[in-house]
Amino acid sequence: MRQGTGPTGDEAAGGGTAGPSRCPYTGGAAHSLDRSPALGAEPSWDRLRSRHGGLIPVEVTPGVPGWLLLGYKENLRVLRDQTHFSADPRPWGDDAAPVRGAALARDGDDHQRLRLPIVEALASVGTPHLVPVVERVAVRLIGRVGAEGAADLVGQYAAPLPALVLNELLGLPDSYGHLLADLTDRLRGDDARRAATAAPAVRAYFLGLVARKRAAPGRDVTSALLEHPHGLTDDEAVEALRLLWATGLEPTTHLIGNALRLLVEDRRVWTAYLGGTLTPEDLLDYVMWTDPPVRVLAGRYARTDLRFSGTRIRRGDPLLFAFGAAHTDPSVAGDSGTAMDQLAGNRAHLSWGAGAHRCPATSLTQELVRTAVDTALDRMRDMVAVVGPAGPRRRASPGAHGLEELPVRFTPTGESEPVAAAEPDVRGASRRRKRRPAARGARYQAPFAEKPHEPDPLERLLETWTPRS
Repeated sequence: MRQGTGPTGDEAAGGGTAGPSRCPYTGGAAHSLDRSPALGAEPSWDRLRSRHGGLIPVEVTPGVPGWLLLGYKENLRVLRDQTHFSADPRPWGDDAAPVRGAALARDGDDHQRLRLPIVEALASVGTPHLVPVVERVAVRLIGRVGAEGAADLVGQYAAPLPALVLNELLGLPDSYGHLLADLTDRLRGDDARRAATAAPAVRAYFLGLVARKRAAPGRDVTSALLEHPHGLTDDEAVEALRLLWATGLEPTTHLIGNALRLLVEDRRVWTAYLGGTLTPEDLLDYVMWTDPPVRVLAGRYARTDLRFSGTRIRRGDPLLFAFGAAHTDPSVAGDSGTAMDQLAGNRAHLSWGAGAHRCPATSLTQELVRTAVDTALDRMRDMVAVVGPAGPRRRASPGAHGLEELPVRFTPTGESEPVAAAEPDVRGASRRRKRRPAARGARYQAPFAEKPHEPDPLERLLETWTPRS
C-alpha cells in the first residue's frame, strides 16, 4: 500500500453520479499492505491523522486506489451504514466472492440467511461446555512446559490453543486439532512454500469435516450448522466454517497474547486483576482499546459517489478499517489511552465490529480468552517476562496486531506431559479420553462418534500430513 494524495476535512456526505464499476480488490488486500511505510510496526496514527484527517488515500493493490479510515466516527459510520457502503464485492467484478467469504461478503437478506446458522450454531456452545474444553487444552499445553519453568506464551500457548479448542467444538478428535494448529501456523509464517501447501490443506480439512458430519452428525457446532433450517449447501457450510477459522483464530491468539503481555509487564494491572478490582471483562476491553488484535481490516465498498469526511469517494472504492487509529482518535480517547482506570467498563471499542456484521462469536471468544488467561495465571505462578530492553518482538503485519513471542519464566509445576502425547497422530489413531457429559438437553457434547471403518477424506488428509518439525 502506498500513500496517495487527496483532500481532507470535516465530514459531509452526499450523493453523486456513479462512476464505472471495477474490481478494487479480491479479498486479499491485507497482503498488499505489508511493505507500507505508513504502516510500520507501530505507526504514528496521530501524525497520519494530522496530515490526512479522518481517512487517508492508499493504493490497495498496484494501480487500485482505496481509503484507510483513521477516525473513530469514520470507522463506526462505515461499519453501520449499509445504505452507502457495501460488504459485497460482486458488483465490482469479483466473481470469486460468491464462495470466498460467504456471510462476511454479503448484505441484506442474503447476509442474514448465511449468518444466522453461524450465530445459532455458536449459541449451542454454552459456558458450561466451553470452559472445560478450554481448560483441558490450556492445562495440556502448560503441562508440556510446566517442569521447565519457562515458556513462550505465544508460540507454545496462545497460538495453538484456539485451533485446538475450535477443532473440538467442531466435533473432531485432538489429532485434527494439532493438524489445524500446524496449518494455521504455516499460513501466518514467513515461509511462502509452507504457506502454499497449507492453504489447500485447510480447505480440505473443512471439506472433509462437512462430509463427515453430513454422514454422521453429532452434537457439535458443525452438525448444528448443517441441520439449520436455512439449509446451507455444502459449499456454503464449508465457507461458514472456514470463516470462523480465518477471522477467529489469529485475532484470538493475539488477544490472549496481548492480554498476557499487559499482565506480566504492568504489575499495576497484574495486582488489580488478581485482586478483583479489574474484572476480566474490563481487562479485555482495555486490551481491545489500547492493543487491539486486529489493526487494519479490509472492509467495505462505496455504493455510489459521495463526499465522506470532506473527501470525494468514488463508487466502488474500497475502504479499509483501521481500528488501531480509531481507538487513538482524540475525539474518543482523550487521556484514556494511558489511564487504565478511565477505560474500565468502556465497551465502545470497535474491535468486535458494529452493525449487521458485528462478530457473531463475541461472547464465546471472550469466555475462551478469559479462561485461557486465568488458567495461565493459575498454573504458571510468579510469571515474569524474559525480554530485552526493546520489549517483545511484534508481528510485522499491517493487519494482525500481536507478538511473535512472549518468553516468560515461572515457578516450575513439577508436572510435565510427554511431548509425543501432544503431537499430531499421523496414522489417524483416535485417542479415547474420559470427558465430562453434556448437560441434559444441551446441543453441544464433547464425546466424538466413532470414525467410519474405511478412511474418509479427512482421515486421509491427517494420514498424509507431515507435522512441522
